[in-house]
Amino acid sequence: MKSILFSIIFAVFFSACSKNVNEGFNKPASFWYERLIVAVSEGNLEQADSYYNSLSSEHSASPLLGEALLMLIKAHIDNKEHLLAGFFVNEYKTRFSNANNVDYISLLGIETNFYAFSNYSKDQGFIDENIGDINHFVILNQNNKYIPYISHILTSFKLSKLEMNDEIIRIYNIKDKEEAKEKYKEYNSELGVQYIEFIPSYVPWYVKIFSW
Repeated sequence: MKSILFSIIFAVFFSACSKNVNEGFNKPASFWYERLIVAVSEGNLEQADSYYNSLSSEHSASPLLGEALLMLIKAHIDNKEHLLAGFFVNEYKTRFSNANNVDYISLLGIETNFYAFSNYSKDQGFIDENIGDINHFVILNQNNKYIPYISHILTSFKLSKLEMNDEIIRIYNIKDKEEAKEKYKEYNSELGVQYIEFIPSYVPWYVKIFSW
């Protein structure tokens, strides 16, 4: 599913870039980089993506490419365009990941998914996938310098799972489904975050009306 989403993003990205043929070609790397900065500062991320494509196509070895990618990742995260942010994270991993920045790049990928999360009731599969992936990452990468922050993100996902399970328990309690209710209490215990105090997710009243 992820590969399909990235393929769609890739196609849209390069389709958008074709609209800007009038900008010229065979320009120095600084030309495209400066225009990318201006486009990002103006909030025109489609144009910024286009300038990145020109920079990448004409100057594939330019040291400005890495900086441009990091700029686009942050800009798309801030603009809540998380699929595009994830696309550029993968692009950065492929082209610029090395022993010096691998810790930060790993954090960026996890952070992008974290900011993409919206509502526990709508993103159950997303929560489960991220809990599994981050758990696995933490086990295998104890020396990553960003482990404390990554662990914080993992805890946030677990609290969302706990909140979702509590809602399911509430419904099973209403329906007198004692066995099912106890099963979800076990799931909560396995999460290991049931004693952490947190602010519940905000659910508008008009959404609560249609809640289970």
